[in-house]
Parts: sequence; C-alpha cells; structure tokens
Amino acid sequence: MKVDKEKNISRLEIIIHEGKNRQVRKMCESLGKKVKALHRTKIGKIDVKNLKIGEWRYLTNKEVMELAKM
Repeated sequence: MKVDKEKNISRLEIIIHEGKNRQVRKMCESLGKKVKALHRTKIGKIDVKNLKIGEWRYLTNKEVMELAKM
C-alpha cells in the first residue's frame, strides 16, 4: 500500500480468513521482514476501523446474529 524508502518501512494490507497464532508475523518473517505494528480493521463482518485504541462499542443485534452463525 505504501513504501517509505527513507525510513525503510512499508505498509501492507493483508486479508486472511482464519487467523492462527501470530500468523501475519510468521508470514512476514518467512520473507525476512519484521512487523512493527498490526491494526485489525475487521473481525468477521464487523468493521472496527473507526474505533480508537482502547475504545469499544456494543454489538448490534444483527452483528450478534452473524457471529452466532460462525
């Protein structure tokens, strides 16, 4: 998504459908890259990109029903 050649860092968007323990970090490590930070934007169909760090909200009834289907 974005490369800063001066700082030697890149920003990526990775979409996985089932996350295993430290999966993204291990995938990047296998390519010889170190992950400095991760930011989750979705959990299932629930969008959390507008929540600030440490912020939370109640799930809607529709979101609860979607999670129950999983």
